[in-house]
Amino acid sequence: MNTTLFNSCLLLASCTILPVSADIHEDFEDGDFNGWQTTGTVAINSTKAIGNYSMRLKGGASAERSFAADGDVSVALAATSLETGDYCDVYVSEDGQNWGSSLINLNKNQDNGVFTSATTTTSGGTTYIRYVQTGSAADYCYADGISIVGAGVPAPSVAVNGSGAFGTVLVGNSASTVITVANNGNADLNVTSITGAVNPFSLANDNCSNSTVAAGSDCSVELVFAPTAAGSYSATLSIANNDAEQTLALSGTGSNEPPPPSGNLAVFSGDGNVARSQLSLNQLQGSSLAMMDFSHYSHGVPEINSENSSAKQPSNTFQGRLVLNVGNSTLMNFNETTSGRAQAGNYNNPAMLPAFDFEFVQVGSHIIPKNRGLVVSGNIGAPDYADWNYILEPGRVWDENNDAGYSRVAIPFALQENQANCTHNGILSFAFKDDGSITNVAVQVGGETCLYFQYDMWKLVPAQYIPAAVSGAANLIADYESEVLNRLPLKPIAELANDYPSANINVANIGSEQSSAPTTHGVLYNGVHYAAPCSTRHGDYPYCSVMSLPSYSTAKTAVANFAFALLVEQNSAAKNMMVASHVSECQDSINGTASIWSDVTVENALDMATGNYRLASYEGDEGSTATVNEFFLTFTHDEKIQHACERYIRKATPNTHFSYHSSDTYIAGVAMDNYYSGDLFTKLVDEVYKPLTLSPVTYTTVRTEDASADPYWSHGMTWHADDMVKLGQLINDRGVINGQQVLNGAIMDDMLLKGGDLGLETYGSESRYLNGVWTYDMGQRSNALCPAGSWVSYMSGYGGIGIVMFPNNAVYYYVSDSGSFAFGGAEAELHKISNICGS
Repeated sequence: MNTTLFNSCLLLASCTILPVSADIHEDFEDGDFNGWQTTGTVAINSTKAIGNYSMRLKGGASAERSFAADGDVSVALAATSLETGDYCDVYVSEDGQNWGSSLINLNKNQDNGVFTSATTTTSGGTTYIRYVQTGSAADYCYADGISIVGAGVPAPSVAVNGSGAFGTVLVGNSASTVITVANNGNADLNVTSITGAVNPFSLANDNCSNSTVAAGSDCSVELVFAPTAAGSYSATLSIANNDAEQTLALSGTGSNEPPPPSGNLAVFSGDGNVARSQLSLNQLQGSSLAMMDFSHYSHGVPEINSENSSAKQPSNTFQGRLVLNVGNSTLMNFNETTSGRAQAGNYNNPAMLPAFDFEFVQVGSHIIPKNRGLVVSGNIGAPDYADWNYILEPGRVWDENNDAGYSRVAIPFALQENQANCTHNGILSFAFKDDGSITNVAVQVGGETCLYFQYDMWKLVPAQYIPAAVSGAANLIADYESEVLNRLPLKPIAELANDYPSANINVANIGSEQSSAPTTHGVLYNGVHYAAPCSTRHGDYPYCSVMSLPSYSTAKTAVANFAFALLVEQNSAAKNMMVASHVSECQDSINGTASIWSDVTVENALDMATGNYRLASYEGDEGSTATVNEFFLTFTHDEKIQHACERYIRKATPNTHFSYHSSDTYIAGVAMDNYYSGDLFTKLVDEVYKPLTLSPVTYTTVRTEDASADPYWSHGMTWHADDMVKLGQLINDRGVINGQQVLNGAIMDDMLLKGGDLGLETYGSESRYLNGVWTYDMGQRSNALCPAGSWVSYMSGYGGIGIVMFPNNAVYYYVSDSGSFAFGGAEAELHKISNICGS
């Protein structure tokens, strides 16, 4: 390799290095730092880099890696924001033990972001490189431009990572795992074949056979175990290559019985003597049903206290299909009472429910629907005029002594208004036996978060249980166990006062502003989720931890603006994305005059600061008849984007006037989706929601009814309470997940008003809006606890929904139909625990 050329590129950052097969190059252009052993906060960065990406360290972080090569070693290092006593260092070693002096040392006088390069020589076949940042979380080191020009004979070095042990899998189901074949050497690895995966083992997505793996790279292959009969199976996988043949033991057991639940899942330890005055076995086998307190649909106590129930573990196991209203029309006609009906202008017949035909898997006393998240009724055979979509959640199964050998089931579910966010919660309950015997199913809906439509619905419905193997059952169970394990520690909200006795907290004051029509509320503090019960018109909802809660406009923050922060973190150029460049419908000129969107950035649209509006009041346009009829009650992309692009007129320079438009968020979402050239919502789920361990209900969203299936972006999500506090904490954590900077830190600082930009004033000097986050100056309250300029950030949703990120790192959420967005009660009580005014 031409090292003179390489060093010139380090200085100019303007040319591409062509790799030589005998040499090692690490430039982070693959967008990750796989292979590096790190401590502290280490992330891929695109702001300071040689090429597109570098590896950034901050807050006392370090990163170390060994390379199977020696010779001329070149490294590069840059720094920004160093203070006195803060340093960036890079060390090179031949044994990983004796490091000597740093090859490059940068201090506060060299923190201009310019890369410094240096070269040394190693021998012995292996080179160790270590980067160290000494300083605070605001001091940055950037590693890049690593090369090792080998002096020895280049050779590949094969390594196989992953396990071929599948454990127990239900007969008729399958399990899969991915293994990687890595080349840790400094010459090409040629993988000629992978053999030995004999039935019931097989290969899928084989990217390794007959392939060349470059030095420092790897390939992957998916292993599948699909037993067709009970028994133990084993085989040996052989990986032929030009280094040394590798083998991997494959093992698995086929079983006709589901695996027992892990220790993460609650069990019933009662004697079966459950006191029951409603929903007896005779009633379930009868012909009529009345509305009742939701407690009758549980095992005697709310889910948070299920260990105190008299219920006992079930003697029957449900796996297969549950079909309601067998032999009748695809729609089920229920008993109902409603209020607020006149405002729900897009309902046809809310007493009619779509067909219900779903698969469920049971593990221990837990029953899990195969379909999680929003299930659009059009996908399950319902006519286009159906009002409702389903959301199914995991429930419980148990035995009661008076049920004649049947096991009893309760499954939480929700009806969500088609193409909207109005969400009504209910439970269905029945009893069954292993042989397929089943009672009628009692179905009741009696609580919602929907300001304009209150709805009770109930009926006893004939049903069919079709026992059958459910494909992917083992993975479904494993995912559910992981979901439960990853929920935050949960306590009743009354325990907040007990855990902080010296604070003299009045728990009743928390959430008091929403008490006229509450759904639920809670507080995350010091890693514990203190949750209030979930209220309905018919008592507390027994399965509060999986109650479906609509996002409404909290999605503007946690979907649209999180997606923007994700894109910007991975490519800083996305920060300046223009609307007209990425939304063709907003490009039209009028009489030769440039489009009113030609100078509007996507960030302007997310800030509600496009300068395009009709009424100057901050929410004047949003509540207009035109917006309701042309945007909220239209369900295709073409209809929505026409209103969004064409309804408003240019009245102000972008970023000078706040005018709240859900349609602006939709424009921004469409622009970002087109910029990404893929499904950006799916990327958000995979790279933010799943690593954050949000529940599967967040993996789906309301989308337009057309081939484009565009997410609504401004609303249309569903949360669990656990999700809401995690979303708030992610903002408090500045977009860091598992030690990695996933969302752009500068944008997250803006959300917390720590970046120097306060955003635009909304309805008064005490309220502002920036990057999808509302902020409020607690110092402008009457009898304020804090001085003026003590800002608190919060997400807000229609009807009385909020997630508040207090400066003392507490997260407070509320869900209601109260029409109130105040949170002074929580502010006052949480201030008693620790200073809520910030620095």
